[in-house]
Order: sequence, then C-alpha cells, then structure tokens
Amino acid sequence: MKPFQIYGRPIGLGHPCFVIAEAGSNHNGDLEVAKRLISAAHEAGADAVKFQTFKASKLYPRSAGRSDYLGSPKSIYDIIEAMEMPEAWLGELRDLTHSLQMAFISSPFHEEAVEVLAPYVDAFKVASYELTHEPLLRAVAAHKKPVIFSTGASRLEEAREAVELLRGLGCEELVALQCTAAYPAPPESAQVGALVQMREALGALTGLSDHTADPAAAPAAAAALGAVVVEKHYTLSKRLPGPDHAFAVEPHELAALVRAVRAAQVAVGEGRKFVHPVEGELRDFARRSLFTTRPLRAGERFSAENLDVLRQGKLGAGLSPAALWAVRGGVAARDLPEDHPLQAGDVAGVDAAALPRAGERPRAALRDAEERDLGLVWAWAHDPLTRAGSLRAAPIPYAEHRAWFSRRLEARAAGALPPGAGMWVVERGEEPVGFARLDAGAPGELVVSVHVSPGARGQGVAQEALEALAARARAGGAARLVALVHPLNGRSVGLFEGAGFVWVGDEGEARRYERGV
Repeated sequence: MKPFQIYGRPIGLGHPCFVIAEAGSNHNGDLEVAKRLISAAHEAGADAVKFQTFKASKLYPRSAGRSDYLGSPKSIYDIIEAMEMPEAWLGELRDLTHSLQMAFISSPFHEEAVEVLAPYVDAFKVASYELTHEPLLRAVAAHKKPVIFSTGASRLEEAREAVELLRGLGCEELVALQCTAAYPAPPESAQVGALVQMREALGALTGLSDHTADPAAAPAAAAALGAVVVEKHYTLSKRLPGPDHAFAVEPHELAALVRAVRAAQVAVGEGRKFVHPVEGELRDFARRSLFTTRPLRAGERFSAENLDVLRQGKLGAGLSPAALWAVRGGVAARDLPEDHPLQAGDVAGVDAAALPRAGERPRAALRDAEERDLGLVWAWAHDPLTRAGSLRAAPIPYAEHRAWFSRRLEARAAGALPPGAGMWVVERGEEPVGFARLDAGAPGELVVSVHVSPGARGQGVAQEALEALAARARAGGAARLVALVHPLNGRSVGLFEGAGFVWVGDEGEARRYERGV
C-alpha cells in the first residue's frame, strides 16, 4: 500500500484525502456546461474532476428495455445514447482542468474508450458494474496509470479478484472504493466502515464513492476511517434534465463536502495517543503535585495537616501525587514555606526512588524522519513565526517539499549521506515536537537546522535537540557545527549563542555561527 501520485497529488494513508468531483454525464451534451462543471469543482476545492466515456452500443443491446429505477418511458439504450460525451471534447476539458491544478479523470466503459482516454487522463476510474469486465481491466492495466475502481453491488471476493488481476498485470497504483449502487443510496446503506475491511482484506488503499443525498456525512466518516479517495457526483443544478442530476450535490454542497473531509482528517490526527503540544500549558498548570499547606520547620513530620495534592498553577511541578504515602513517612529536610511544591530534596528519611516528580517530561530525542512525517514537517515549516524567521520567507510549494523530502530519504536508504548527516523528528516520549537536520558543509563540519512545533515552543526542546545533534555529529567524526541564521531572528540567535555557538561573520544574508562538537 505504498503511496503514489495522481497529477502531483499524493495518494496514500497519512496524506490529504483526494476528492474527486464526479461530473459524470451531467454536462447534458453541452461543452460550456462541462467547462462550468470544471470551474465549480475548482472553486469547491476538489482535487480532480471525473467524466464518463461510453457509447450506448457498447453498454446495452437495443432491446434491453426500460430501467425501473429511472422511471422513464424511454429505453435504457436511448437514455444512455443521449448522455454520450463527444471524444473531441477531451483535450479541451483536460487542458482546462490542468490549468486549474486539478487532475483529469474519466471512466471508460469499453476497451475502445480506454484507448481514446489514455493520452488525456491522469488516472482511470473503473465503474462498479465493470469490476468483473476482465477485457476492460486488462486494457486499463496495459497503460500503467493509477486505477481507482468502485465496488458497488459487488462481493468482497469479486473485488479481490479484480485486485489480483490488475496486480498480476503490473498495476500496483490501486484504490478500491466502497460504494453502494443505489441512486440515491439510503444513509444506512452507505456502509462506510467496509472500507476498513477492504483495506485489510485486499491489502490495498481504499476510499468511498458516495451516492447518499447528504453532501458531507459519509465522506467525512470515510476520511476519519482512512479513506485516501472520496468521490461524489455533482451538478450545476438538481433541476436540470437527466437521470444523474437529482441525486448529485450542487456546487455549494460540494464545497461543504471538501471542508468536511479536510476537517475530519485534521480531527483524526495521527491516530495515536500522546500529549499534544496545545495541551502543554494546561498540563503544566492544572496537573497535581504535592504542596505544603502551611509553613514547616526542618525535622517536622509530614501529615494530612500540612500536606495536600493540589493543582500546580504557575508555581511549578512538585512531587507526584503517587509519592503522597511515602512522603508522609518522612520529615522536612529544611524549613519550608506555605504553598511550596514539594521536591525530593525537601524530604528526609525516605528513599528518593520512591519520590517521583509530577509531570516530569522525558528529554527530547531524535527519531529518523520517515515518509509518514512528510505532511507534519511541511505544516511546521509553514507556521507564520517559522517562515518569518527563515532565510527563505516565501512559502514552500508542497510538491517541492515532497521531492526534497523523498530525495533525502532515498539518500539515507542508499547510504549516500555524509557521516553524521541526516534528518530527524524531535520527540519527547512519543510526542513529535520538532524537526532537525544535519547537512554536509565544508570538510569537517555539519550545518545544523532545528525548528520546533508551535505548541512546544519555550519548553527547552530546541536546546535538548541541539545536544542530541552534537552527539550525532561527534559520532560521525565532525569537528564543528555551523548554524546559518537570519540576523533578525532573535529567537534563533539566542538559542545558538546560549548553546555555545560563536558568530564568525556573515554568509550572504545569514549570520554564520560555529561551535566545536
């Protein structure tokens, strides 16, 4: 389930959910309507626009009859024939979509459509009813483009057979979509949780093709469950004629869908329990420690009358509440004031090992950066304070960041980095609190870079990370560390000077600081 890209967008767990605005056949045979659909998808914040490419003669025999669910007196053949999209539109629609920085996708419904679409699409989408159409799957796989397929009205085993066939043909960039083939689908039929079972059973990335009337509920639930793709039919107006408009969402609803999906992913976070940086202040302020409740003289025994478990406020951490019973067996080692957060050195007659300190934080440590850290590091780098103090103040395009990050990971895996060099996520316990690098400089030196997550500033993270980086540099045989700092970045100047770095001159727009290791 390795991540891959569709038109520069990463598709994979831990990346932003890829939202496909399904225009389908809602252009009603009008090129200008098709263009307006593309513009509406862009304004809503979608990542891709998808159309459908078919011919009635390749879908149904002329005598197939009427579709009961459509409630139309026309035969299904005549309805489908009226919905065909002219192939001559493809280049113009693709160019418009790309000009708006969205991916262009279409669903082929027969092998000939695959060949028509191949020069234009960034990925193929296989519709639910084509999941068992082996000739179509073989034609799609031959072009080595990403494939997204829906599984409406299909059993899990049929989805597994499709995955095995496509993978056997060398197609590894796959996403399977949970889908309910009803238009609209009742909310209880969406079965969004099936995408989790599919991910585990198929060993493939999964997502949702949603046909419910609600614009946001099922897509947001899917994003929360790890969907990497969400697809939804949309239209310029539900009142337009045609079979697919009534159950599609309108542009303002599509925008609400995108917002809900993004918000759900943010709320889910990293999927693990840790003390989030935004909790740091209240953790320090409202956690409890042992406090004296009146003045004590040296040698006075601790008791319920002079000792209590209270919230710390701004008085700082004392001994943990777990030390209460041990402390009551000891005496004051010195005169103590009222409202004093008790420390191990304040207690005599007790084994110090039985006196844990409340809220004691582990020291910052370095963990090798991994692919899953890509988005987190990019977000930290774009915090306004970080950008303002950087030598490069302009925003860093995500695609540029991704390419740089991937090159560093590949160089590390190949053993191509200089001794001691690398990039790390700074953690306290299991809590990610910053990002650090050591880059090659002149012979014998490594260039250091540290930035701290917004919620962990002012907690000594950068200082502890610098100590850990110096140890890495020593182990790599470097003689000195170099820091290049924007002259107006007072926080960084103070950090490096406080860590023993000395200003040795200017290097372009940066101040150059050095320190032996």
